[in-house]
Amino acid sequence: VAVKVVDKRLFKNNDQKQHALREQSICEDFASFLNHRHIVQIYSVVSDEECIYVVMEYIQGGELFDRIKQEQKLTEPKAKRWFRQIIEAVCYIHENGIVHRDLKPENVLIDRKQRVRLCDFGFGKRIKERQEVLSTYCGSPFYAAPEMVTATPYRGPPVDMWSCGVILFAMLTGTLPFQGDDMPQLFRKISQGQFCMPRYITSEAAHLIQRLLCKNAKDRITAVDCLQHPWL
Repeated sequence: VAVKVVDKRLFKNNDQKQHALREQSICEDFASFLNHRHIVQIYSVVSDEECIYVVMEYIQGGELFDRIKQEQKLTEPKAKRWFRQIIEAVCYIHENGIVHRDLKPENVLIDRKQRVRLCDFGFGKRIKERQEVLSTYCGSPFYAAPEMVTATPYRGPPVDMWSCGVILFAMLTGTLPFQGDDMPQLFRKISQGQFCMPRYITSEAAHLIQRLLCKNAKDRITAVDCLQHPWL
């Protein structure tokens, strides 16, 4: 097993405290009744006055990020297999009223059987309904959706799907679709939703990336529809 320890004494403000309590609550749900073959299994969550302890399964294979770095870019069959597993996990959490909000290759582990395992729900949030509007801007800038970087109130599931689009682009190209010399330039490019699609990406894969990296959140493909896409 692996144990994640969150030291409550290190909280500098109420935001950090709320962040940790949200993660604790979601991990408790996973420990008690949520379980999926492509999500790291949580065994128990224990809390005392000083720390929160999350006991989970230990995954030996490392991060998807490292695999992309090692191989420079993934072959399309391998990317397709792993990406489908990522979407199955995302579909499961969305159906159970949870959004991740920090999907990136560093939070996707590959186990010894070469299967994807989603982890780290530190920015996760329970939503009462799919239309619930959120306003906390979090996650990793390179994987953030336009509505995040423009500080617009947003719905959770489409934000996750945008991040999945960036992950798929990274898997197939070894690069990121949106890059900038500084944060304002990066955010400007993301908010415009314009990026270059390499010619070697097959038309079906390119179409799925376009549906995921759709500037308008309302038009962005859902996890359920993504699983029905011809490329997958």
